[in-house]
Amino acid sequence: MSHITYNLEITGIVQGVGFRPFLYNLARNHDLRGVILNRGNAGVSLTLQGNREDLDEFIENIEKKKPSISYIEKLTVNESKISEYFTDLNIEKSEEGRGVSLTLPPDIAICDSCLMDMKNEKLKKYYNYPFIACAVCGPRYTTVKDLPYDRERSTMVQFPLCKNAEPESCVKEYSNSQNRRFHAQTFACSVCGPNYKLYDKNKTLIKSTNINAILEETAKRIMEGEVAAIKGIGGVHLVCLANDDKTILKLRRRKGKRKNKPFALMVPNLKIIDEYFNISEGGKELLTSFRRPIVLLEKSDKFNKSKISSFVAPGLNNVGIMLPYTGIHYMLFDYVGNQPLVYTSGNKSNIPMAIENNQIFNQLYNLADFFLLHNRTIYQRADDSVIRMHNNKAKLIRRSRGYVPEYFALPFEVKTPAAISTGPELAVTGALLRKNRIFPTQHIGNVTHLETYEFLRESLYHMKKLLQIKDSEIEYIACDAHPSFITTKLAQELSTQYNVETYKIQHHYAHTLSLMADNIIKPEEKIVGISVDGVGYGDDGNVWGGEIFVSGYNGYERLGQLQYQPMIGGDRCTKFPARMAASIVLNSMELEDSKNIFTKIGLENDLEYKNVELNTIISQFEHSTKSSYDQNIPFTSSTGRIFDTISYLLGVSNLKTYRGEPAMKLEGFASKGDPDSIDLEIKYYKKDGMFFINTSELVVNVFNLIQNPKISRHDIAAKFHIVLAEAFADIAVLIANLNKIDKIGLTGGVAYNFMFSNAIKDTVLKNGLTFLEHNKIPPGDAGISIGQLIGGLYKNIS
Repeated sequence: MSHITYNLEITGIVQGVGFRPFLYNLARNHDLRGVILNRGNAGVSLTLQGNREDLDEFIENIEKKKPSISYIEKLTVNESKISEYFTDLNIEKSEEGRGVSLTLPPDIAICDSCLMDMKNEKLKKYYNYPFIACAVCGPRYTTVKDLPYDRERSTMVQFPLCKNAEPESCVKEYSNSQNRRFHAQTFACSVCGPNYKLYDKNKTLIKSTNINAILEETAKRIMEGEVAAIKGIGGVHLVCLANDDKTILKLRRRKGKRKNKPFALMVPNLKIIDEYFNISEGGKELLTSFRRPIVLLEKSDKFNKSKISSFVAPGLNNVGIMLPYTGIHYMLFDYVGNQPLVYTSGNKSNIPMAIENNQIFNQLYNLADFFLLHNRTIYQRADDSVIRMHNNKAKLIRRSRGYVPEYFALPFEVKTPAAISTGPELAVTGALLRKNRIFPTQHIGNVTHLETYEFLRESLYHMKKLLQIKDSEIEYIACDAHPSFITTKLAQELSTQYNVETYKIQHHYAHTLSLMADNIIKPEEKIVGISVDGVGYGDDGNVWGGEIFVSGYNGYERLGQLQYQPMIGGDRCTKFPARMAASIVLNSMELEDSKNIFTKIGLENDLEYKNVELNTIISQFEHSTKSSYDQNIPFTSSTGRIFDTISYLLGVSNLKTYRGEPAMKLEGFASKGDPDSIDLEIKYYKKDGMFFINTSELVVNVFNLIQNPKISRHDIAAKFHIVLAEAFADIAVLIANLNKIDKIGLTGGVAYNFMFSNAIKDTVLKNGLTFLEHNKIPPGDAGISIGQLIGGLYKNIS
């Protein structure tokens, strides 16, 4: 039988998930010979010989049988006539190849097979070894310095594979095509790999040789109420009991600014989740997926029996939950038992996690009682990803470990070779454009300090390096329109460095563009976008945050908004909701009526400087122009500030100690109410072609309802959510019909609010229009960098 030679080029695949070993074994099973070559970002190249039937069946089975975590964008096959005759099948040494993709996977949760190996006493080198991994699981992105993805370009290079171990060496496993660790790059064993050591806060070694003794001591200290700092895949966690009020309050005191911000929990299995939380099938799939994110779950009616401290997530109706994703997590639960643990990011507030051991000691000296640290270098820090489920729809809040460096493909052709965006100011990710693909960085955080600024810049440079983008290929830098953001200044620095234009993209338009890309909107289409959040620099210099756009990729028209309200004292209104309430009441009523309301609700008691501050607020307002263009008082159309005001008036929250706190607590409060039991009216009007939602009248109407002791405040909160959402939706429907548009979408941080977003969705669908919501791109500020790149793209080609 004659032998045929096929040349195959496979692009867009994810390496590091056992793909090359898979191809090797699949080819051997079909009696094929030749070479398999990893070409870095250019993909995998194969030259294979065999009979035609075997070759065709091999190609067919690539897609059918490929590793579940991998994916393939394109497979090209050419029949070749070469004189060389192959006698064997080999994997060649990797070479650097430049392509538009990135073949590196995210960090992957430990697989079931490795868990079994870790519990198997017969496998001496893996038994109770917390760093166990294989070709389809373990650390990836956080360890890789450069591509192509091989051990020598990862932090595992410091741990050469052993040549002697029981039952067999790591070198043999790596070389055995029938072994699960064949050509796995980040695995090791207890003989040759990294290890944990236990220290007190003064760096004094407590335990170092036996992992069982180390974990026994760790569990003992945690059970006694101590706080552990435990180094993991992409950073360090602060870990303590979740059922002990005293311990959690101690951690909150140490964290300083984290008085009420919710802590995430790790639980050993689904049993606790099923018993005390409401979870959809989609939520379970995410929790147990290879990504292992934190998923926000609503408390069930049985939650009070769970013994989980109320101080874990004060005032909220949901808790962030994740399952173990590394060997050390599973082993720790073997010692602490079937109970939840607080597993929160190990960092000082607004400062990136330390990832080098000495830095971890220094940063967490006053936060942790003891330290469980390993000696494997973390090259890129990556926080846990966070998701909220809306029924079975995932809403990414923080996109980091388990997702990065995966990309988003734009739904149109792009000729621009490369560009960079720097994100907004809070909950930042940066992003890089590579033709029609956008690669966001991991979660950076709030870029308000030098440390987070450096983290953002380094993360952008690292992604640029992995993508092999040349300086000359970068055509523009995109950023937020706010002139004072540190990220805007970074964009200007990069613009100078690469000698390219900087494009400033309006914040809420960037939200809308990311929503359009998430829903694969075509270049010629327009949508009506509802963009709702706390703050964004508007085109008129005011603070936007409750906007309705007619939006295309090449521009937008603002046709609806919340009524402008004064923010007397500027940003202090975001920290003290009483200031925002006072501002709106003064703007809505006569002065004497306003003063009577302030007295009736005791508003001065919720201001930092009491009566002196209240008198100053009143005086500032009296001397203002009372227009939306006053030079001394900023005006806002922010949805977040309206939520804050209602939250304050209902007695839910009088101080913002973390971002979104008053609004989040209001949603939890509203979940116990019946919106159909009361009447609450909100009006909107049209002026000079713009629709306005009358928030002054809304706030006054809410206040009047509160005066009736027979009306439940929970019901008022629930009704507020519904009527405000319906006002946005009604105006969006009117605008859509006027402009013959059939798609309405919701984006921005307020889109995480299920009650609010669901009411908008219901109204849109009832009117026979298509509702667009986020699925893969975060609705909040973590998705802004994607929208910035898209907005910049169209400015660059215009």
